[in-house]
Amino acid sequence: MNLKASQKTDMLLFLVMSVSWALNYPLLKIALQYEPPLATLFFRVLFGAVFSIPFSFGAMKLLREIGIGKLFLMSLFNVTLFMAFWFIGERTEPASISSIIIYTYPIISVIFSSLFLNERLSVFKVLAISIGFAGIVLIFINQLYIDYNIGLFLLIASSLSWATGTVFYKKYLRTADLRVVNSFQFYFSLPVIFVISLTYGGFRPVTVPFILIALYMGSIGSTLAYYIYWGLIRKYNVSHVSPYLFSVPAFSILLSLMITGERPDLITLIGFVLVAAGIFSSSR
Repeated sequence: MNLKASQKTDMLLFLVMSVSWALNYPLLKIALQYEPPLATLFFRVLFGAVFSIPFSFGAMKLLREIGIGKLFLMSLFNVTLFMAFWFIGERTEPASISSIIIYTYPIISVIFSSLFLNERLSVFKVLAISIGFAGIVLIFINQLYIDYNIGLFLLIASSLSWATGTVFYKKYLRTADLRVVNSFQFYFSLPVIFVISLTYGGFRPVTVPFILIALYMGSIGSTLAYYIYWGLIRKYNVSHVSPYLFSVPAFSILLSLMITGERPDLITLIGFVLVAAGIFSSSR
């Protein structure tokens, strides 16, 4: 399969985005030793907002023509509700089931893109989604335990919110300046998440290791990764990009194994193969 130079660049950017998001997961486990989940989320969004300022400052004049209402709704779906539901839900559910449910996002976003964006669902797209999701389930199968409580429904709501926000961006903000869109999703979310953080768990004394982790999650793991993500969603169909996102939890497990020095078992390796097969099907 011959790829144009721009497609190769996009694949490289997607790889950077996937690894950046994936590294958030093992780092989050370390960060939670210092701060409660929602306080950690607050600092992630705070540093995301801070690192967005240099990029959005020159584009502030575009704010009025884009529309504050649209930017607020995108922020609500893609950061505030998505991450708040996710972090609260993960307090009652194991990380394995949380990862599986959050990454039903590609399935939901493909359905939504067909319903609201009139994107055509090909056999390869359906096959890619099915194989990729099966791979994610296999990767986490050894840790799989479901506790049917409110946390499970919050995680489902989180995935729905992320898919809704992506389709909303594609439909209403695709032509808007990326700097403004990416920055204001953090600006609008910050005060809401601060209030939620005070309500659920509060804050502990801040330590240097925690700040360093939060700096990464806010800058590279949020600002940069989201900027690449919105650029790709702008350029390609949602239903084409979504199956590639199965690489994020796969990379997160791989990075965790590298950090801890553990070896993956056979089922986990088969899961990685299925994720790769799903991504390959999508690229076809």
